[in-house]
Amino acid sequence: MSRGAVHRFLWRAVRVPGAAFPGSGAAALPAPLRGIPSSPFPRRRMDFSAAIQLSLSGLAHEVAPRGALELVRQRPLRAVGDRLCGLPFRAIARRRARYRIDWTDYLLLLFLLWAPVIFIRRMYLLTPPERRFWTRLKRACFHPAGREARAFRNFSCIFLFVAGLSIFNILRTFYWIPVSLANVGIALGILVALFAFTLVYLNQGLETTSFIVKLSGVTLTTLLAIMGVAGWIVSPAHIADYEPDWPAGRAMRFTPNVSGGYDIAEIPFQFEPTLGRDLQLDDGLQRGCSEGLSFPFRFYGREHHVVYVCNDGVIALGQPVRYREFQYHYGAGVPLLMPLLLDLDPTISPGAIFARQEADRLLVTWEGQRVFRRPELTFTFQALLYSDGRFDFHYVALPETLPYRPNDDPGAAMWAVGAIPGSRRPAPPRASLRDLPLSGGPEGVVQDFHIEFRQHLQLLFAPLAELILGASLFILVGLPLMLQVSLVQPLDALLHGVQRMEAGDYALVVPVQAADEIGFLTRAFNALSAELGDLIHNLEARVAARTAELDAANAHLRAEIVEREQAQAALLEQQRARARLEERDAVARELHDGLGQMMGYINVQAQAAQTLLERGQTEAARSTLNELIPVAQEGHIDIRAHILGLRAQEAPPQDFFGAVQEYVAQFSKRYRIPVTLTVPEPFPEAAFAPAVEEQIMRIIQEGLTNARKHAQARRIEIVFAFIGDWGQVVIVDDGIGFETNTESPLTDHPSPVTAHFGLQMMRERAEQVGGTLEVRSAQGQGTRLLLRFPRFLPTAEDADGARLQSLRLLLVDDHPLFLDGLQNLLTSRGLTVVGTARDGHEALEKTRALRPDVVVLDVHMPQGGGLTALRAIKAEFPEIKVVMLTAAGDDAGLFEAVQSGASGYLLKSLQANRFCRLLIGLMRGDTPLMPGMGERLLAEFARSAAPGEPVPEAVLTPRQLEVLNLVVQGLTYKEVGATLSLSEKTIKYHMGNVLEILGVANRAEAIAYFQKRRK
Repeated sequence: MSRGAVHRFLWRAVRVPGAAFPGSGAAALPAPLRGIPSSPFPRRRMDFSAAIQLSLSGLAHEVAPRGALELVRQRPLRAVGDRLCGLPFRAIARRRARYRIDWTDYLLLLFLLWAPVIFIRRMYLLTPPERRFWTRLKRACFHPAGREARAFRNFSCIFLFVAGLSIFNILRTFYWIPVSLANVGIALGILVALFAFTLVYLNQGLETTSFIVKLSGVTLTTLLAIMGVAGWIVSPAHIADYEPDWPAGRAMRFTPNVSGGYDIAEIPFQFEPTLGRDLQLDDGLQRGCSEGLSFPFRFYGREHHVVYVCNDGVIALGQPVRYREFQYHYGAGVPLLMPLLLDLDPTISPGAIFARQEADRLLVTWEGQRVFRRPELTFTFQALLYSDGRFDFHYVALPETLPYRPNDDPGAAMWAVGAIPGSRRPAPPRASLRDLPLSGGPEGVVQDFHIEFRQHLQLLFAPLAELILGASLFILVGLPLMLQVSLVQPLDALLHGVQRMEAGDYALVVPVQAADEIGFLTRAFNALSAELGDLIHNLEARVAARTAELDAANAHLRAEIVEREQAQAALLEQQRARARLEERDAVARELHDGLGQMMGYINVQAQAAQTLLERGQTEAARSTLNELIPVAQEGHIDIRAHILGLRAQEAPPQDFFGAVQEYVAQFSKRYRIPVTLTVPEPFPEAAFAPAVEEQIMRIIQEGLTNARKHAQARRIEIVFAFIGDWGQVVIVDDGIGFETNTESPLTDHPSPVTAHFGLQMMRERAEQVGGTLEVRSAQGQGTRLLLRFPRFLPTAEDADGARLQSLRLLLVDDHPLFLDGLQNLLTSRGLTVVGTARDGHEALEKTRALRPDVVVLDVHMPQGGGLTALRAIKAEFPEIKVVMLTAAGDDAGLFEAVQSGASGYLLKSLQANRFCRLLIGLMRGDTPLMPGMGERLLAEFARSAAPGEPVPEAVLTPRQLEVLNLVVQGLTYKEVGATLSLSEKTIKYHMGNVLEILGVANRAEAIAYFQKRRK
């Protein structure tokens, strides 16, 4: 990252939206910041200035003492001390170290928290305003507004993590965590923070960063992370190999020599059990060293009269020393005897530190002392000082193993053994006291186990460090060069080609440098350039050709549209003609049945009145004319209704049977012909559908009129009866009768009684609602009319019946007679037929326009068979149920229809009421199939299934399978109903459908069939 980029990035972090870089002008800025726009909000410079000041103050706090120390090393001490002002520099000049006070750890935490505070503030300002502060802050953290806000959010998290690492220092200060854990946490945390910072910065998008820089940065960071993790993995085994090799039971003597140093030699080990007095030392600052012991001792040519025994395994001469001062030149310049320097804690040790002073010698014993950070390690050793300058070290008891940890405090294990003359001498050389005798000079002699351990680690990590350095150099230098050759140059060539193509040069060919992804892109670009050039140069010819094609297609489309419009017009004209014919027939029937009877009655009554007037019977004529007036008025009203097209009748004030009784009574009264009406008791409510009731009423009217006019009947009898699903009406008179052709029934075409127009219309009315008319008559024996009509089986209490009446059906068949008959049959039972179609194409069009609930579709039709129409309808309207009709139940059509999504498969010869019951089952989710078809369908599935696979129960609904499973288990219908929370009647209904679908006769055969299939 360049220095200018750093400044720009810091300014983006602290400025408000729309603010420019601080400063009143380019000349007022520092050199690195010149050329950056100034800020119109000078008060916003506080954040930037505070960040710079905190950074500089922290840098000075860390660097200044070390710089002063280097200055001390280069100049005479007193001159440097006089030249450097201030107490800290004088202390450094006297080689006395001053340590950072504890509260600076909290100050460091505050310093590190400043950066995330700035980032969070910037992220907050980039978030759209909210009414509540915390709502806006929460939205800024979890839903940043844009890429820049997201980058600031990520940076704030990283710097909060870095600030959290300073908590390790605070915890270590209070000894709440081990030093090793603190060092490991800080080291790993810094690695993670650097890795995250690199990734976020390279991808944050606030600075323009090339792809090579991003790739190199990510690769280098990843490599460093992997190498760091590898070091942590392989180091434990290498660390365990280090042993200080310092056995117990060893003793050595330091004897002054002529060179001003000491000769060191092995002596026989001898532990003196008389230890002397307990010095009452602890691990605190006040009692870490004993009070001064008066003992004359000549050490490295200087006379010392006061000796201080310290708890850390050392003896200080002249002044006491604290543990942390050992980290600065082994005691910050204090003369020391170090029998065994390590961090001991008398307060947790079973023993104590003793001193026994005699006239010419001083015995100091560290008995049973434990290490502060490793209480499991216990040490016992002695130091014996002679007044002539000699001193002995005796090592009584040492741990068998002395483990070292790279991130632990140096005093957590054996640190150093030796003697140091003090600050007036140069730094003592490091020597090995394992191989004695040894002669030391006046600068002192020290064996530093901690440095030896570090040198042992260097054997492992030095090659790794060299590898990291070499790999880093390769990634920073070699990888960009490789990418420049293999990636950037081909992309530059491709970019140059794009620029040339934008300039209008479409004939260029970019060379393909390698058969890789870039090479593929280059070839694609060359092909695209050539094709684009061809399109541009030949555009007019292509447009003309395409225009001609479109004109031809348009003309063809117009011709098709005209042809279709003509076909639709012809079809519409046919439908209109048919509608007119049907309407004419309906009007004729209405006029014949209604107005014809009225006119006949008026004719008879008028003739009767004329006869009475001729005979002089005025009162009787007046009575006849009075009877004639309401009939004439009723006829006038009826004619007016026909003329105005307002034929809708109001609901009768009474039920159907009441209307029949009323009409029969009026007829008997008018024509003085006794009529006997016989109905079953009790007469069922809603015995017929409304359309059937209307046709029955008209047929009764026509039958009574024929009996009066043509048969000259003196007595008429009407009988209602119900046989199964059919209703029967018998009209018998004792008139003159007529001869009928017994070889050809009345229902055939043409009728054998074509001369009787009334009988023909009665037959048509019966056929409209799915009924039949049978005429039995003989000359002189009267006439007997037998009418059979389907009953309206669903009752008002039956919810399925109500749903059946609201069901919207579309009927499709290519036979007009069957289609009309099926429409009449369904209409007579209260079903709504919304439309009819003659072929598959028309069926699809009518389905799109009418959206019926059920489509009843013939299998074999022209212009796209029923199966083709089925697939088209189910593909476009999967929610619409389709029931297939066929004259012959062929297995191929059955299996293909079920596979195509048919909801049922029925025969055209099906009984009308049975057809209605199957439609009710269809609404419940059942699959309406004729008996025997389920068996054939299962057989077809069995043949098509792979060997060993079970046959799917595709023809049974989930409810039917559930009922059948419980019946197979031996439960009665009542028990099955209780288990499924259904009535026993409903269970019997489902089992009846199962028996019909499977083609079995009874429950036992169904159970046997099911068990056989399960095997």
